[in-house]
Amino acid sequence: MAYTTTAPHARKHTALRVLVLDQGPGLWGAQQYLLRLRPLLATDGVDLTLACPPELEQYEHWHSHDLPAIPLALPVSRSIRDESRISAPRLATELGRSLAVPRLIARAAIRGGYDLVLANSHWTHVDAAVAARIWRVPTVLTLHETSVPGLGRRLRDLAVAGAGHTIAVSESVADTVGAGVRGRVSVIPNGVDTSVFTPPDDEARREVRRELGITESQRVALAATRIDPSKHIEDLVDLASACDESVTVLVAGTTSGHGDYERRVRERAAALPPGRIRFLGARDDIPRLLGAADLYLHTGLIEGMPLGVIEAQSAGVPVAAYEAAGVRESVRDGETGYVVAPRDVDGLVRAARRVFGSAPLRRDLGAAARAHVLHRHRLGAQATANAQVLRAVCSPATRARVGAP
Repeated sequence: MAYTTTAPHARKHTALRVLVLDQGPGLWGAQQYLLRLRPLLATDGVDLTLACPPELEQYEHWHSHDLPAIPLALPVSRSIRDESRISAPRLATELGRSLAVPRLIARAAIRGGYDLVLANSHWTHVDAAVAARIWRVPTVLTLHETSVPGLGRRLRDLAVAGAGHTIAVSESVADTVGAGVRGRVSVIPNGVDTSVFTPPDDEARREVRRELGITESQRVALAATRIDPSKHIEDLVDLASACDESVTVLVAGTTSGHGDYERRVRERAAALPPGRIRFLGARDDIPRLLGAADLYLHTGLIEGMPLGVIEAQSAGVPVAAYEAAGVRESVRDGETGYVVAPRDVDGLVRAARRVFGSAPLRRDLGAAARAHVLHRHRLGAQATANAQVLRAVCSPATRARVGAP
C-alpha cells in the first residue's frame, strides 16, 4: 500500500473513529507513539480512543489528560513459555483466550460504533486479527519491534494475514514478516516533533548543565532508557569505566519491573569513581537534557526503530548505538553518528572517544543529524501516512458490519 506525505491540514475528511488496543504496562515507546500521533491524526479527522485495562499507567494518563479512553479487560501478562520452553498449561490458557478476547474486542468496536480497530501491541495483534476475520471488524496492526523467531514469528504472520493491513515502523521490522504476507505491510518510519526536539542555544545548554552540576569542559553522554535487561545498561557502566574523568554518562529512566537487575547495575556503577555515571530516574524533560549532551547512547537490542536515537539527532546530538532493528535506517553511520555491532562495548567506547575528542566532528555530526531528521523523520509526515492507511482499510468495501457477538 503506497502512502504520501501531504501535510495533515491540507485535506478534509469525514471523521474516522478508531479504537486503539494496547496492553503495555507502561508509557514506553509504543505508547508514546500513540500520544504523539493522536493530535495530528485528529487534525486529519482520525479520532483515537484508547481501549486497555484500567489499572495500566497509560489508561490513567489518557484519563487524567481528558483523552478518550475506555476500560477493556485485555490480558496484560501473557506467555506460552515457562522460562525458555513452551509450557502446556500456558498454551492451554492462551488457546482458551483465542476466541474470548477477540469477541470482547469485536463487541467493544461494534457497540461503540467505531470504524476501525488499531492493534498497537504484540499480543493484541492476533486477537484483533481474529476479530477481523470472524466479525468483520476492519483492523490495522502496528508492528513496533522485530518478532521472536519460531512460533512468535508464525503467530505474527497469521495476524498480518488476518488483518486489513499492517504498519511497520521500519524496514527491518517489515522484513521479519513472512514473504507470503509481506505485501500486506506498509513501512512508515517513526517521526518526532522537530519543534520540540531542537538544538539548544548556548544559554540553554549552560543552564541545564548548571542544574546538573556539570561544567562546560566535561563531556556528557546521555541514555534515555528503561533500566531493563534488554537495554544492557551494564554496557553503559562499562563504557563509563573505560572513559577518563572528563566524561559523565547520564542515564534517564527507571526499570519496568526488573528490580533485581536495576540493583545489580547500580551496585556495579557504585564501584566507579564518583561522577562517572549518574542515574537521574524518570524524567519528563528529555529535550532539555539533550541540550546538555555531547553524545547519545543506545544499547537496546529488542527494537523496531528507537525513538530516542531520532529525538537525539533532531536535537543535533550525535548517536552511538548498537545495531538493532531500525537503527541503520535512522542513524547514518559515520554521518550522523556511529552504528556498532551488538554488545561490542569496545566499539562503543571507540565511537564515544572519537566524538568526545573533536569539537568540529561533534558539530558536523550534529548538524547532519538534525538535517537527516528534518528530511526523513518528521512526525507530521508519519501522521499523514498513518491516516492514509487507516482510511484505505475503512473504504466502503471493507466497512460492512454484522451483529454484535
